[in-house]
Amino acid sequence: MDTPCIEWPHYRTDYGYGQTVIGGRNGRTWLVHRWTWTQTHGPIPAGMCVCHHCDNPPCFNIDHLFLGTRAENNADRVAKGRTRVGVQPGEKNPGAKLTERDVRAIIASNETGVVLAARYGVGKMAISDIRRGVTWRHITSCSQSRA
Repeated sequence: MDTPCIEWPHYRTDYGYGQTVIGGRNGRTWLVHRWTWTQTHGPIPAGMCVCHHCDNPPCFNIDHLFLGTRAENNADRVAKGRTRVGVQPGEKNPGAKLTERDVRAIIASNETGVVLAARYGVGKMAISDIRRGVTWRHITSCSQSRA
């Protein structure tokens, strides 16, 4: 990158991202890098993240930002070695609520995400993320390649 980071000097989230309210007292709260993107390029398409080439969360330099899916953003994080040490995929993760057997059943099911979320005690987004290959990728990529 030819330009230096421009770091947000005010409030930052626990993850270090700049945050502000646009529109006065009753305005909308924005992560600054996302607001910068929308001011330069327009609305962020559904399902897309505003990612940092510089891996510097408080940076809002438009030259350092790019769009990517959640899966691409996660892959970028892993490739750059920014994944927390000790995070384990699938059942090996101490926070996992599902088993590999559950995930395979979810992928194979024709039931709605709402029904599956209630059955397995997870949120609808967890079911959607499994089906889209955002989470449990080591299972979903194998299942999709066999289809």
